Amino acid sequence: MNDSQRQPLFPEFEKFAAKNNLIDKSTGSNRVKFFRILGQGNTKAKGLDLPPAPIERMQEIISLESQEGLSLPSSVSEEIKGIKKQLKDKLNSLKTQEGIRRFSVQALKALDAPTGNKNNHFFAGRFILVSSKGGKEWAWSLTKHYPIISKIPPDIEYIIKAHSEAQGFIEELLLPVEVFRNRLDLSWTMARHFSESLDKVLIRDVARMFKVAGQDEKFWNNPRKSFFIDRPEAAFIANLMQNITIKELSNTYDFVSATLHQSKQAFYFPEDNEGTITRPMIYMRKKRN
Repeated sequence: MNDSQRQPLFPEFEKFAAKNNLIDKSTGSNRVKFFRILGQGNTKAKGLDLPPAPIERMQEIISLESQEGLSLPSSVSEEIKGIKKQLKDKLNSLKTQEGIRRFSVQALKALDAPTGNKNNHFFAGRFILVSSKGGKEWAWSLTKHYPIISKIPPDIEYIIKAHSEAQGFIEELLLPVEVFRNRLDLSWTMARHFSESLDKVLIRDVARMFKVAGQDEKFWNNPRKSFFIDRPEAAFIANLMQNITIKELSNTYDFVSATLHQSKQAFYFPEDNEGTITRPMIYMRKKRN
């Protein structure tokens, strides 16, 4: 549907904005706000290149109630009151476990991927659907700890599109098995340089160093800032889940489980194929021959 055919989400506000040249007369944050209300700009979802979702636009327009210096006609004020009630009902329904469950099931039904619920986590393919902030934000994540696409609004269409984007993004992050093994060793060596000792190399630091070690050949053949790809922390766990198991790695490394007081420094290893169970690990020790 093109712009001339689409049904306006806020008909009274759109008429008011057009009549008063609201965009042209506005500057700074107000201009950005009006753009977003009218469906322009970008969603706040991290890693998703789409315009603001309808619910994001609703959140923006109700903020006009407290906008200083903006005089709204009664028709727009009434429209905003109705939108505020709709938004409140929507968000309240997501605050409960049952609301989260219903929304998750609805999203999974629309996906073309193996889906299910395991260990109280909804999953689709290799990703877990994670909610936060009382259902206001969602993410497709590797285990519940490492998001690929995050801050997704509670909109089924955006959840579906984000899943597709996450699948494509993961494929770009994966390395061939032997390349991953070599880059893992390099990551450990770099992390060791900043560690207290050979026995206290944090797995979390190895994962961070993998952002560098996991760069493609273009960067390694000609190390330049323009060739550096900013890879997420999930790149490490994605390759780990795809290419190798802890059992295989144990031939080269010993892994130390994290204690309760070390949880903030821990790295969470998946215990099943879907990543619904994780174990906090702390150190990665290279075995001495």
